Amino acid sequence: MKKNLLKSLKISGIILFALVLMAFATPFLFKKKIIAVVKNEINNNVNAKVDFSGFSISLFRHFPQVSLKMENLYIRGAGEFEKDTLMSTKDLDLSVNLISFFKGSAIRITAFELDEPRFHLLVNKDGRANWDITKTSASGDTSQSEDVFKINLAKYTIKNGYLFYQDVSADMQAEIINFYHKGSGDLMAETFQLATQTQADAVYFNYGGIPYLSGNKTTVNARIDADINKNKYGFQQADIQVNNLKLSADGFFQLENDSTYNMDLQFASPSNDFKDILSLIPAVYKKDFATIKTSGTALFKGFVKGRYSPQQMPAYDVDLQVNNGSFQYPDLPKPVQQIQLALKASNPDGLPDHAVIDISKGHIEMDNKPFDFRLLFRNPETVQYLDAAIKGNIDLAEINKFIKLENNTKLSGLLAADAFAKGNLSAIQQQEGAFSAGGFFNISRLFYSANDFPEPIQNGNIKAAITNKGGMADQTTINIPSGHIELGKDPFDFAITISNPVTNINFDGSAKGSFSLNNIQQFTQLEKGTSINGLLNAALAFKGNRSMIEKNEYDKLQLTGDLNLSDLRYTSTAYPSGINIKSTKLLFNPANISLNNLDGNYLGTHFSANGTLDNLLGYLMGKQTLNGVLNASADQMNLNDWMGTGGSTDTLAATHTEPFLVPANINLILNARAGSVRYDKVAYNQINGRLVMADETIKLENVKTSALDGDMTFNGSYATKDSKKDPAISIQYDINNVDVQKAFFAFNTIQQLMPIGQFIAGRLSSELSMTGHLNGSMVPEINTLTGKGNFLLIEGVLSKFKPLEKIAGLLQIDDLKGISLKDIKNYIEFANGKVLVKPFTVKVKDIEMEIGGLHGIDQSIDYIVQMKVPRKYLGTQGNSLINDLAARATAKGIPVKLEDIVNLTLKVGGSISNPTVSTELKDVAGNAADAMKEQATAFAQQKIDSAKNTLKDSANSIRKEITNDLKNEIRNQLFGKDSLAGSDSTKANTLDNGKKKAEQTIKNTFNKLLNKKKNTPADTTKNNFP
Repeated sequence: MKKNLLKSLKISGIILFALVLMAFATPFLFKKKIIAVVKNEINNNVNAKVDFSGFSISLFRHFPQVSLKMENLYIRGAGEFEKDTLMSTKDLDLSVNLISFFKGSAIRITAFELDEPRFHLLVNKDGRANWDITKTSASGDTSQSEDVFKINLAKYTIKNGYLFYQDVSADMQAEIINFYHKGSGDLMAETFQLATQTQADAVYFNYGGIPYLSGNKTTVNARIDADINKNKYGFQQADIQVNNLKLSADGFFQLENDSTYNMDLQFASPSNDFKDILSLIPAVYKKDFATIKTSGTALFKGFVKGRYSPQQMPAYDVDLQVNNGSFQYPDLPKPVQQIQLALKASNPDGLPDHAVIDISKGHIEMDNKPFDFRLLFRNPETVQYLDAAIKGNIDLAEINKFIKLENNTKLSGLLAADAFAKGNLSAIQQQEGAFSAGGFFNISRLFYSANDFPEPIQNGNIKAAITNKGGMADQTTINIPSGHIELGKDPFDFAITISNPVTNINFDGSAKGSFSLNNIQQFTQLEKGTSINGLLNAALAFKGNRSMIEKNEYDKLQLTGDLNLSDLRYTSTAYPSGINIKSTKLLFNPANISLNNLDGNYLGTHFSANGTLDNLLGYLMGKQTLNGVLNASADQMNLNDWMGTGGSTDTLAATHTEPFLVPANINLILNARAGSVRYDKVAYNQINGRLVMADETIKLENVKTSALDGDMTFNGSYATKDSKKDPAISIQYDINNVDVQKAFFAFNTIQQLMPIGQFIAGRLSSELSMTGHLNGSMVPEINTLTGKGNFLLIEGVLSKFKPLEKIAGLLQIDDLKGISLKDIKNYIEFANGKVLVKPFTVKVKDIEMEIGGLHGIDQSIDYIVQMKVPRKYLGTQGNSLINDLAARATAKGIPVKLEDIVNLTLKVGGSISNPTVSTELKDVAGNAADAMKEQATAFAQQKIDSAKNTLKDSANSIRKEITNDLKNEIRNQLFGKDSLAGSDSTKANTLDNGKKKAEQTIKNTFNKLLNKKKNTPADTTKNNFP
């Protein structure tokens, strides 16, 4: 017996030990496999960037369930939302069924827990949501990968969460801070009951610009009866608490389709304590609310019943009443009392015109001073009946005797109001005598300061009068004849008259005053590291109406006066050295805005500007086109400092990740002048020229400068209309008498197009025109450059050029190792990374060389050199080579007679750093011009291939004529018109007809492109919300 017991204990111990060992070993045995499966599932099912930094497996954390935990998980959107993080979380902990985990079949997820998640939910103006990331199958079939994980949820938990939601299309925004939420139930069943608990420290909700919840503490406990097939969710006696207000809710909510919701919801507060309603006021709730003494009763109830869709609204009724309410802080001397409120918002059948808002009674007293108001608004779609009144006086200096203000807050002044309006607002229904309005609103001796408002608002005096003399709502006038307010020491005076408030709100006003720009931080939160200082003085008059704004007719608004800016200094993380404007003046008149005497500096550059701008208001407010002419000058500019490149092209490429996008709605001419500009490795002096910005393109016109010990003239363009990622460029330059070495090392394009320049010491003139694209780092994509030009070597010395040294060594002519050059001009064309050089002649003593061919941006070379070499210059090895070539020719039956001058044909290949040279007597080699023509034909074909890619839709019959046209045109440019000898007049006519057809085809092609553009919907701007 004892032995059996010991044996049993031993076996049990072994089993237990094995289980524990397995539990510890599991994370190491399965981790890599599980990570691979998880990432594969994510990639197969979502169209977003998903990643996590850590992963762990545990059998103990949720025993008997297996725990799969992902650390620092994030989901980032795709497409227009690629810069927005949809969700991030400290941990995502999945509970997995133990048996399914080890069986290796579909792994069943039974629960999950999120720790410190942050949700960022966005809907853009077109109604697209950033959480719509699920991949859809074209066939609708599920793949095998979908069976790796099975969702069998029974519970879930979210701890310490944060949620931000913004729907631009609906003008809705919500924020939930530090919330806890959990739910449990058989979530995979077709019908089930879900028990939920939710708590949030603060909830904000804004709809249509109205804040309905402002940091309210919220709790929701509910049991939801879910019917998945019917998309119906019902609940009974759901407990909701917002601050102190408790609500009980019953009913159901059903999603009938994508745009129709059916509902029947009732809610009511079980308590009639006024204090619960009072807690909804944030300023009161956040200040020792528990100690407040209150009295009075309240009622809050309502319902929403019916269908919501784009065509209909549900019926609703919300009733809020307060009777004989009062409250008092125990440490403040006076109560707020006699609070009476009767508010009802209702619509009995959901028809929009049957909506009613009725505040039949509103009354409050502070220190026995009454303040009364009422409002009735009904039939918003037809007669728009209004009956409203307000009357009372408030001494702001007494507020702190009733309500606790923030520490160090000072408030004083008098508010007085006695105004009314009654009658139909609708212009269609107006009849004389049917409407009346009158009264006033006055603010006097206003003073306000606080910790976040150190420069006080003071000496505020505003008087507003309401009059109506004709008995119609549109004949109401609101007049503020004089208003005065000061922010710190800055005074601001204004006046305005508003008339025709129903049909076409007319406004006529003026404003005069000053504003210290450092006070802007009292009204808005600047980005970290940003500061702004300076003084703004303005004296403006304005006049217009609502229709001008609604129709974007900003040019009809009358704006006159002036605005002066002085001693501006702006710094930020992007401009740490600061931008300084010593002074400038804007003059406003109905026609345009004049910029006068702008004087400033930035990064050691002193600049000035003046000019005119047209339609500035339309540009700022309505995205209309801004037109103007500006004149700008600067003493010196270091663009390397401006662009943060430190004078290195490599740094420039690394620093800029996106091209500069030319605005689509600016037509601007900039006449520019600068004493000196440094960009990359080059200093440009005395720059003069014009920049024209229009149609998403910047054009350089006749920009002249001195650089590299010579003179330069530039024309060109930079456009982002057709490609935002690879801007199109065109450049035409004319450089005169520059230093070859300096030009070579200054410009990448010269290094690619004229690699021989590295080995020339001398002076150069050049004309060049090209088109192409820049990459994302604003550096030319060499393979896209296409153009032509010429290089004139005025004088110079070519040395250490390995192809020439190779030829010199082969012929034993030392004079060829370093040669003096003068007035050597060659013509080039380039496309697809290849440069075609038209034959040119070089003479060294009595040695003549005609050189032409191709080289590539990869430094490859393919040149043909025809030489006339007097034998007296050939060394022993050179003469031996010539005799050997002659002997080989004779052996082939080619009669060769060697004269004192030998005609050689050399083919130079390989690369500049490692050239190859093959030689042949001209009589044996044949006509080198034919070989060059073959190169030209091949090069022309490359250009044609490029043209085909651009004009894919051209007709086949026209394409052939375009091809012949291009080939012949290049032959003409390289070898003259004689290269077409033998062509008859019929061919010439055919070519001319081909050109005309080609022109028409190209026009038609671009017309199609332009027509397509007109029908393309506007780009959706990316939204980055906080």
